[in-house]
Amino acid sequence: MVKPTIFREGNYSHTDLVALNTNANCRIIDIREKQLEELYKIQNPSTLLTPNFIPSLAKFLSQKLEGDRELLGDWVFFPWSEVLLHTVSESENYLLRTNRNRDIITQEEQEKLYDFTISIAGLSVGGNIATAIAYNGFSKNLKLADFDLLETTNLNRIRGKLTDIGKPKLEVIGQQLYELDPYINITSFSGGVNEGNLQDFLGGKYTTKLVFEIIDDLRTKILLRFEAKKLRIPLIMLTSIGDSVLIDVERYDTDRSTTPFNGLVEEKEIEDILSGKATKSEENKYVIKIVGMENISKEVLDSVKEIGVSLVGRPQVMSTITVEAGIAVYLARMIALGQPIPSGRSRVKFEDFVKK
Repeated sequence: MVKPTIFREGNYSHTDLVALNTNANCRIIDIREKQLEELYKIQNPSTLLTPNFIPSLAKFLSQKLEGDRELLGDWVFFPWSEVLLHTVSESENYLLRTNRNRDIITQEEQEKLYDFTISIAGLSVGGNIATAIAYNGFSKNLKLADFDLLETTNLNRIRGKLTDIGKPKLEVIGQQLYELDPYINITSFSGGVNEGNLQDFLGGKYTTKLVFEIIDDLRTKILLRFEAKKLRIPLIMLTSIGDSVLIDVERYDTDRSTTPFNGLVEEKEIEDILSGKATKSEENKYVIKIVGMENISKEVLDSVKEIGVSLVGRPQVMSTITVEAGIAVYLARMIALGQPIPSGRSRVKFEDFVKK
């Protein structure tokens, strides 16, 4: 994955900026002064409605802008858009981006959450989870896995653009994340999650503290759970079903008795899947067992039967995916902060929240 180039204050010269601009023909966007004004406001909220605000702000800006303005602050170059952004420092950016989280999230909690590494397998639904995590100011280190390319039909649930069609989903989501937080560290797995990279996906330099599993391949789902159990990493699977969301939590970190899919698939059935003995028809039956027939509406069930006949894939809608991402971030926050989220299943049905 292509990453932005960052010139941090004190570590670059005019020559560096000129060379970059000459080679890349950059479009320069300068937001630093506006950000400094915001910074003063959030650090001095009691002065906003006082006569002293304007002169105090002017003095603050004068001090911050004193000297060679081009060599103050950070510069970030985004190669995919050829934009060269002039911005405040990493710590000041983070302070600004998370200021409105207070006091739903305390400063101490925010720091814990930023240091909480999350892995996401599958970036259709998972892409929305990844961006929601970043917007909340969580997980400076993210591990993302997906092998697929963005298609126009994906745009009913993935935040992409028509100009992104044909690009890897990993690239599309990665660029969105970097443009929000260029300092984020993304470890990408462009071949998706597989048996050969499971250890790196969950372990390695940045050990995963929570994994979201949102993929279709049943065998990989199982292997991912085995590795998560071995490393004592909690796993969450979110499933959108029409206008409802299934939430499956597997706390391999706190409950050693937790089993894959919380026991919805039997051990013998898991062995058959891993050994290749299970037929495609049997695997489909296991998937239905995992989801639960009681959770599938007639409309959704009818649409699944049409896959390969009049439909090319399982129907999903952005309204459900958006709620799913919000739930995912909430659960990540609760687990990261040590709140009692047990293993088990929950279901959110939109119709339950509407008076009839």
